[in-house]
Amino acid sequence: MKVYTFFFFSVFISLHGQAPKPELTQDFWNNPSFVRSFMGDYGFRSDIEPRVSKSEQNVLGEVIAKAENQLEEAITYLEKKLDEKSSPALDYALGTMYYQISRLSAAQGAYKKAIDKFPTFLRAHKNLGLVLLNLGNLDQASKSLTKAISLGDGDGITYIALGYCHLSLERYLSAENAYRMGMLLLPDSKDARNGLVNCFLYTERFPEALALLDELLHQDPQDTFCHRARAEVLQALKKEKKAVVSLETLKRMGKLKLADYMVLGDLYHNLELFDQSLRIYEEAITKKNKLPLRSYVRVARILISRGSYQDGFSYLEKIEKIFGKGYSDEDEKEIRLLQAEVMRATGKDEDAHKILTTLVTQHPLEGKAHLILGQLALNKQEFIEAGIRFDRAAQDPDYKTPALLEHARMLVSNQKYKKAIELLEEAQAHEPQKRVEKYLGSINNLLISSRIRF
Repeated sequence: MKVYTFFFFSVFISLHGQAPKPELTQDFWNNPSFVRSFMGDYGFRSDIEPRVSKSEQNVLGEVIAKAENQLEEAITYLEKKLDEKSSPALDYALGTMYYQISRLSAAQGAYKKAIDKFPTFLRAHKNLGLVLLNLGNLDQASKSLTKAISLGDGDGITYIALGYCHLSLERYLSAENAYRMGMLLLPDSKDARNGLVNCFLYTERFPEALALLDELLHQDPQDTFCHRARAEVLQALKKEKKAVVSLETLKRMGKLKLADYMVLGDLYHNLELFDQSLRIYEEAITKKNKLPLRSYVRVARILISRGSYQDGFSYLEKIEKIFGKGYSDEDEKEIRLLQAEVMRATGKDEDAHKILTTLVTQHPLEGKAHLILGQLALNKQEFIEAGIRFDRAAQDPDYKTPALLEHARMLVSNQKYKKAIELLEEAQAHEPQKRVEKYLGSINNLLISSRIRF
């Protein structure tokens, strides 16, 4: 039998991206309620389920006896007893035994045969739904489970499985209704309550999620799912200090995931507790398991952007030491650009120039590198070189506007107003900005004034 593990939203860096699909916990599949609900006792309720003849009762008796110690032999024996006229109860029993040995496709076929013979066979619909869920066919699973409920099934397991199907298929209202019923029938089910929390999160009903999580944590203060979910909800509600408390609680419990370290570091950064954020970021990079390299490069960028140049450069060195050459050309390019930014910001223009010159030989179209090289040339009053670099930077759509503006400012300083106006107009056409519009007006006035004087 396939075992699922429950996932939650990963970090709220995270709310920016694709949220992972929720999954059922191992507790769901191993729960005695599930086992009793699914396996039953191979018996049948004659009032609402197919009748079994005297001879078929004898067959079932033999099958049950064999199944206790020789399940494969019992299956082979029962397979030989089935035909189009045999009771659907026998197909149902065979499907359940197939399920026990993880032959899910065979179980699916057996349950379908039982339903074809007896369309209102409640337990066959229910078990078919659970098998389809296991096979990942969630839409059909939801239909089978719904049919079982319509036939009178009132088991919490059925509602929780149905809630999972709906939530995974982004049918949030239907999922919520199913999970609420599951919680009523199985109040201790983590799957039901976790599913309901996820319904609130996916529909951005954060106050309701927070109220439920507080209630659940009152019942079980050690629940890591609830602490992590609560941190994410508090982030969404802009209550970053309280989110920090939730993640620090997980950290003290030894349950902080690697991705959580990055979130905690970001929270400290947003709260301007920079020493704390650096401490957390540095802990993250020392962990045995690793996030994608770009996650750590992002940290270095954060450190550099806030002016912590030495910390940022040190972090970059740690990245290179830990990852060695195990990163892509694109990642290496990002690291070199950040290193150049640090060099330039700390007055080491020659070192920055060396890094960037090497970089543009490998990535001739990298606009940011050409832009910084143009600025370095301009500082040395090498106007021709600066102009060439700004022209090249402007070929990169991501840096077209800043490159055109830098080039225009250089031309204005050299009183080349007409050419500067052309570049500013090109920048406005690419990315209109009010400040550039105002600057363009000022340069037009300067051009008019220069013509009047001469």
